[in-house]
Amino acid sequence: MHIIAITGGIASGKSLVAKYLFDEYGAFVFDADKEAKNILMKNEVSKKLLDSFPSIKSLTLKEISEVVFKNKSNQKKLNDIIHPLVKIEIEKSIAIKKGKENIFIIDAALIIESGMFEDLKNNGAIIVLIAAKDSIRARRALLRGGLSQKTISDRMKLQMSDEEKKKYADFVIENNSSKESLFTEVDKFFKENLG
Repeated sequence: MHIIAITGGIASGKSLVAKYLFDEYGAFVFDADKEAKNILMKNEVSKKLLDSFPSIKSLTLKEISEVVFKNKSNQKKLNDIIHPLVKIEIEKSIAIKKGKENIFIIDAALIIESGMFEDLKNNGAIIVLIAAKDSIRARRALLRGGLSQKTISDRMKLQMSDEEKKKYADFVIENNSSKESLFTEVDKFFKENLG
């Protein structure tokens, strides 16, 4: 089974690539962001979260985001609670899917920041960074709706830069133009590495 961890900053196109690999290549996709949100709602995690962030009054994703994305310290505190649990779920899912799936995709924004990429690489995973210029990502995030320009800018500042991430990635796919050109690069990557 080929394991590919796809990462990238906000609005880089990583989930678009994961969906394309699901649609075109029948890949299984583990959505780490979705899994993290599910984990947040578990009782023992909710309690830990409320203990760590006394200013959170309700466990809505909106309120959690407002507190967590305030600064790096808050973000680290949340990640220290969530990442080990997401890692366990990824490992469980890989074990279940081994022998049943040909391609196992991990769609995870913080795979490098969390340090998870090291264990994954040791288990033969390929780390693929979807990179895009900050200005393009900011515009895309704004077009998606739901977040203000300031919120997008604040979140981008808290994320590791693409330049830094490139040091840890096995492959980098640039996503600065059209979907078609992105998918052409993904096909090329697929044929060269998994074909």
